[in-house]
Amino acid sequence: MRSDEYFKNRQIYSDDISGYKLVRRGWFAYATNHLTEGSIGLQDLVETACVSPIYTVFSCSPEVDENFLFRVLKSDELIIQYGVHDQASVDRRGAVRYGDFKKIEVLLPPLKKQQQIAEILDEVDRQISIAQTELRKLVKVFRGTLGWAMERVSGDPRTVWTAVEEAGEVTLGRQRSPEHSEGDFMRPYLRVANVLDGYIDYSDVLSMNFTPAEQEKYELRAGDILLNEGQSLELVGRSALYDGPPGMYFQKTLIRFRTAKVMPRYAQAVFKYWLNTGVFADASKQATNMAHLSAERFEAMRFPLAVPEIQEEVIRSVERVGEVRGHVTSEVAKLKVFRRALMADLFGGGVSAGRSA
Repeated sequence: MRSDEYFKNRQIYSDDISGYKLVRRGWFAYATNHLTEGSIGLQDLVETACVSPIYTVFSCSPEVDENFLFRVLKSDELIIQYGVHDQASVDRRGAVRYGDFKKIEVLLPPLKKQQQIAEILDEVDRQISIAQTELRKLVKVFRGTLGWAMERVSGDPRTVWTAVEEAGEVTLGRQRSPEHSEGDFMRPYLRVANVLDGYIDYSDVLSMNFTPAEQEKYELRAGDILLNEGQSLELVGRSALYDGPPGMYFQKTLIRFRTAKVMPRYAQAVFKYWLNTGVFADASKQATNMAHLSAERFEAMRFPLAVPEIQEEVIRSVERVGEVRGHVTSEVAKLKVFRRALMADLFGGGVSAGRSA
């Protein structure tokens, strides 16, 4: 990326660039002290550019496709390798000098195979970019639709404003502590990392001991809403409907809302609106870099208890957009999984190796 684009038309380089390094098209440059963060780039913008002397510049041999090598050098596997060399560095600030960098070995298939892999990855990335652009548009549409639906609720004279605790049951999750890490009643539980914006990630679920009495109190049911109790200020109150099987529990970093007088999907729409508009942030208490909603403050928040037909109208409105958004989100996830699988195939030896570069 050009300096004036990255720094928004501010000149951060010296007027005297006589000591800067040339980077021709197809060459690479990396920040010696930031390589472990993936700070490496392929110069493909202009015929000749220049970079600060703090960067290391190199090119690849003719039997290596630069686009293929760039993807390898930016991969998670290579970033781990950079970290190994960075930790072994005698430089106090940590650095990966070119003498160490050039010793890192990578699998190198024949040139034609490299080009094929790079072309496939280019197309996958292009499709991901298109889908992500569409997703950003859908997020805006969803926010607008949700805002309109909440105005409809507020404007209806039949809507009754009541405390959240009157609309449903509020329960803070089970405290996690070392003594619960083993026992006769180990059960899976959800935490903040699992409850994302409108959906639950079940790919990394931990377990701890829940006694039979605790199981009865903390077991989740379909239709329960889980909210982030402790989070960064802009994410506190992030929520999702529980849609998993019986036998799942939840940690104290989450609040469970179990509906009594409202439809679960309507309540979820209200909570999403509160997240978008900063209502949860305003109700939370900031402590260093973490904000806490607390069950008590959440229970006292004023909830719009709409009549059933308005609740159904809100649900229909947001779910029409939500379904399309969910489909695009799923497509992005599938493309990313495919991309990771392709890279794993390469590093796992699925692509025949030639020589090391």
